[in-house]
This record gives sequence, structure tokens and C-alpha cells, in this order.
Amino acid sequence: MVCNLMKGDISRDFEEGCRAILVDKDRNPKWEPRQLKDMKDSMVDQYFERVDEEGWEDLKFPPRKNVHVSRIIAKL
Repeated sequence: MVCNLMKGDISRDFEEGCRAILVDKDRNPKWEPRQLKDMKDSMVDQYFERVDEEGWEDLKFPPRKNVHVSRIIAKL
């Protein structure tokens, strides 16, 4: 997902959010689409597709030895 977001092929909303917060500091991003309800399922699916291009690879985290699976709780 992060690779697709950073590539910007699906949407430029990441750049637009950065512009609104860091550049113009107006905190008024112009998202496309304007509302979450207008997002199509196909667009969401694109974000979760694997990027199969040279120079892009999956993000790999090192294993954490001090975390027990039974103690992990989803916060969503």
C-alpha cells in the first residue's frame, strides 16, 4: 500500500495533503474524490495491489522478539 501511495499513480492525494499542511499551510486539501463515499472499490483495490516494477520492493520489518502474538490487539 505504501509503495502505491508514494508512486502517486492512483491518486495525488498524498501530495495534496502535504501541500495543504507543509507548503501553503492552509490545511485545506482538495482531495479527489472529494468525499470518501465517492471512492470506488476498484480504486481501493489498486492501493493494495503489489507493485511489480524494478526498484520497488515490499517493506520488510525485522521480527520482534519481545512481542507475544496473544498480546497484540487490533485498534480498529
